[in-house]
Amino acid sequence: MLRFKPVIITATAPSREEAELIGRLLLENGLAACVQYESVSSRYMWNGQLCSGEEIRLVIKTARCHYKAVEKIIVRHHSYDCPQVLMQPVQGGFLPYLKWMKAQLAR
Repeated sequence: MLRFKPVIITATAPSREEAELIGRLLLENGLAACVQYESVSSRYMWNGQLCSGEEIRLVIKTARCHYKAVEKIIVRHHSYDCPQVLMQPVQGGFLPYLKWMKAQLAR
């Protein structure tokens, strides 16, 4: 059995509805232990133009082994041509929380 490697995946969506659809699918499929939603203001370059807008950031708590499946659900249900999907390893943390996370992902 592989050692549990917790990660945080962040993504953004153009609406709360789209973000919550993605989050619900991740949770229902056992690919996330927790998904948080934050309203953010974004500025970025797209097709040579400076753009800005309000977005919802998803903070997805999961395991490294689920990255590809998480990415697939985000891309499949996302309205952007090129959605942000970034993975960051978790280096340490509160042990009871990490144990809870692992238990949720093992269902």
